[in-house]
Amino acid sequence: MARKMLVIDDDPTVLSSCQRIFEEENFYVATTTSPEEGLSLVLDTYFDVVLCDWMMPGLDGMDVITRLEETSPGSAVVMISGYPSIERATEAMKRGAMDYVAKPFTPDEIIKTVNEAIQRKQVEESKIIERFGVLTKTGQISLPSIDERILQALSAAIDERRRMEAMPSLEALSEPERLREMTYAVIDKYNRDANNLIGMLQAVHSYAGYLSYEAIGLIARELNISEHEIFGTASFYAQFKFEKPGKHLMRCCTGTACFVGGGGVILEAAKSKLGIIPGQTTKDGMFSLERVACLGCCALAPVVTIDDEVYGQMSPAKLSRIIDKTYRTESKE
Repeated sequence: MARKMLVIDDDPTVLSSCQRIFEEENFYVATTTSPEEGLSLVLDTYFDVVLCDWMMPGLDGMDVITRLEETSPGSAVVMISGYPSIERATEAMKRGAMDYVAKPFTPDEIIKTVNEAIQRKQVEESKIIERFGVLTKTGQISLPSIDERILQALSAAIDERRRMEAMPSLEALSEPERLREMTYAVIDKYNRDANNLIGMLQAVHSYAGYLSYEAIGLIARELNISEHEIFGTASFYAQFKFEKPGKHLMRCCTGTACFVGGGGVILEAAKSKLGIIPGQTTKDGMFSLERVACLGCCALAPVVTIDDEVYGQMSPAKLSRIIDKTYRTESKE
């Protein structure tokens, strides 16, 4: 399939030259003298590469590449200029351009620049894809959430079936029995298709707050796949927990601002006070502990959250008092 190129330049000679040169290189080439029209074209068509003049009537070339970064971030952008300078070239790179070429240019020069720009863009995208995997693994990118209405509909369907069969409602069952019923219902909703494994795991996890070994074993048996395969899939995503969560979730931030402010000390204090490490739940089921990279409250560093409550300027003594207060409040209830 031919690669697609867009050329934005107010000089018709440049447009015709680029079109001739790159059509011979098997590109599909669209041209325009209007920056505004060029930006509208990328909304309808994906271009592998965009050549854009620096100085044009109307929008400046710098403004164009800024907009392109927002509307067509996958395109490799190459700036064209009759008045190149190191400063403007550097600014263009900061805004998202892959390279620039000076006028007048030879066919060999612009072909070489464009091909190198496309290659660099491909390398950049590969790194982003790899980074996405790392971020997902560390919990910095979340899986899409399951609509709560789906779980409510499943619960209602289970209760209706059990009512017709003269059996106790879902709410009357023990926790393991409720989870087993819901797991069967989720498997049926996804047509017992192993290709929908992630969706099944998300639904069960959303209902229970974790993936129990019993639920994983049941899914494995019903889908005729190994438990090892399910664990391998689920463990890739940090959002999936394999231990029943505590009643309260404590998150300790160890991002740059919090770490400098003593976030590491706060995390150690939490571990010592609760007797657990990040990823674990206290034996009494009261607290689960997590270590996070950033809570977005850097001005309050070091920061700890408990459920939806944010506690800033944390100290070991203050953390201890908050934990003790939580236990006292729970005991009264």
